[in-house]
Amino acid sequence: MIAGQVLAGCQADRRYEDVPQSVCSSGEIWTYSDKDSPLMNPGRSCVKCHAENDDEEHAPFYKFAGTVMTALHESDDCRGAPQMTIELTDANATKWVIVGNSAGNFWLDPTAEVVLPYTARIIDEHGNERVKQVAVSDGDCASCHTRDGANGASGRLLPPEVP
Repeated sequence: MIAGQVLAGCQADRRYEDVPQSVCSSGEIWTYSDKDSPLMNPGRSCVKCHAENDDEEHAPFYKFAGTVMTALHESDDCRGAPQMTIELTDANATKWVIVGNSAGNFWLDPTAEVVLPYTARIIDEHGNERVKQVAVSDGDCASCHTRDGANGASGRLLPPEVP
């Protein structure tokens, strides 16, 4: 098993503002700039934005990244589900483990050599799982897991259901 490390960025938590749960089910929304925080812009495409910025020092070129949100049709920038574990299993059965941060954002080290396609599991702190059994070949989770869903996804990535 290979572990990908995610920085928590706790110092940026103050960049969220309280909003009614009718706006964000988490009750918090990102209100700061679009750079220099691992907690920024939950729900938006990390892969696409970092590629467009073309600034590897401040925006690494991620191949695998996304956000576990708290509601299926949550808006962009709403705080996601904290500290979920995401486990990717690539075509060679190599497991890549990523721990999301307090905003729900997660990413795999850009130097990781993942063999496509891959499957994924989201695991909470109690060991409950949500499994993506259909193998996919796009590491930009937000390209399908949008507010309304795209390319066959019904909406956002979600934490496991608690039995």
